[in-house]
Amino acid sequence: MVGVGGRSKACENCRRRRVKCDLAKPCCLRCQKARLPCSGPRDISIVHYSGPKDTARSPPCPAHNEINSQMVQALVQHIPKLLTVPHDDKYQALTQVHLLTSVEAVSVDPGIDRVITGKCFLALSTTYFGIKHHEKAVITQGLSRYSSALQTVHEALTDEGASRSFDLLEAVMIMEVIEFLVSEREHGWINHARGLERLIEKRGSELMSSLPSLLVFERCRTSMIFAAIVQREMTIVASTEWKFMPWAQHPDRITSLKLLTDILADCPELFVVRDQILRTQKSRGSRYMQLQPLLEKAQAVYGSLRRWEYLWEKNEHREYKEVLPPSTTPVIFDDSGNPTLAWASIFQFDSLYHANVLTSYHATLILILRFIASIRVALGVVCEEFAQEQLIRSVGVFICRSVDFHLNQTWTELGAFNLLFPVRMAYEAVGRGQGAIDEWLKKVLEDISAGRRGLWKYAKAVLDIG
Repeated sequence: MVGVGGRSKACENCRRRRVKCDLAKPCCLRCQKARLPCSGPRDISIVHYSGPKDTARSPPCPAHNEINSQMVQALVQHIPKLLTVPHDDKYQALTQVHLLTSVEAVSVDPGIDRVITGKCFLALSTTYFGIKHHEKAVITQGLSRYSSALQTVHEALTDEGASRSFDLLEAVMIMEVIEFLVSEREHGWINHARGLERLIEKRGSELMSSLPSLLVFERCRTSMIFAAIVQREMTIVASTEWKFMPWAQHPDRITSLKLLTDILADCPELFVVRDQILRTQKSRGSRYMQLQPLLEKAQAVYGSLRRWEYLWEKNEHREYKEVLPPSTTPVIFDDSGNPTLAWASIFQFDSLYHANVLTSYHATLILILRFIASIRVALGVVCEEFAQEQLIRSVGVFICRSVDFHLNQTWTELGAFNLLFPVRMAYEAVGRGQGAIDEWLKKVLEDISAGRRGLWKYAKAVLDIG
């Protein structure tokens, strides 16, 4: 009966969209898939009429020019609500195409409640659309929806049943994305990442082994690790249980990126232990006894990274080629004082996946090499300092040569997002206080934050964190 005026049992969304409704209660499957609020199918109202076929004209109202002002006001207030639904479709479609174009969709059983997720996704898509099209009214609407969704999330967290639900897990992941999108606050996304880790821990590794839960876990592991490093806290992601159990039913999802993230997960503990040792007032001998095992542990992580690189090159072969750099490449001065390009070529990768994996690898290398250098300084060991600095610099330049590929218009949003951590590490390796490269990296982050190349407001705060 879809499309038959006055007799359709379809829900409001399906009637408006002119699609067949499956009439499922309390929410139809089409609305669940589109993440739309659904009030379910409508009951049919049959009106018996036996009067004449000609429509009788109503007598003219003697006060037709004196329409009740309260009725007008109520109608005006109601019109925006009627207009939001088709706009919501447009917001969500744009977000799916531009922001999530290469992201694997999370498919769940139709019976699973995703009301909170739907509310959070609507806040994300509205905000993203407004920012993308520079429409302040839509941005304001999106932020208002974000505030409302955040309140719903907080209420769910106080409920024992809801706090373990997949709906809340997915919702918090979306809220973290919104923080990256609109906030320059240093700890906005960190609070969501740490909160998400507590939710995941509460669910347990076995429950996280279902495919929908695993997809969420895979997407959030890296931000959970970074949040732990910044706050100098331990993370469950480093444990053997959490490196293996969630993938027990899906060994086909154990990729090179997953194995690289396993190695990165060992880093937060190193920072926690180092800071604890350096904060305590101990004798030089006592401090040496504590720092030496920590140095060995960090070197073991470095060794794991090098073994990972060997296997990657063995399996992937050569996944990029070198091309001429653009005119925006920074200019530096060589030993003779002559101006020259900071790098003679940039990388063209086989895919965004290859670019993400390799820049993440080099960023992790810088992280662990700088950590090892800090321990050696504390131990008074400087014999390998120059070689270490040269290695860190070459790794940083690799990331710089990958930037233009990441910011290609084909995948601007996703490419820019995956570039935030590597650019921060490149800045530590070759940017800070290095003149032209320093300014160039800052300009890259400024362009991402302002939406000129990518669209992540948080990029402006990347260099301030930690």
